[in-house]
Amino acid sequence: MSSKESLRNRLAVLMDRHRALDKKVSDDYKNRVDDSIIQKEKFDKLHLKREIEKLQKELGMLDKQA
Repeated sequence: MSSKESLRNRLAVLMDRHRALDKKVSDDYKNRVDDSIIQKEKFDKLHLKREIEKLQKELGMLDKQA
């Protein structure tokens, strides 16, 4: 598997985790879960978003090189 494929696979996994966490945060709001738990989930979601953006940038650079 190429480095590019590996990055794309990693990106897909992170995006799935981000979507799942987004749904969980939304559900937790509806179910009135403790704010500290929601805050941690939102922090984790932000971390995933930053990692997603970093991978997207790397893939863009690899596409320009090809």
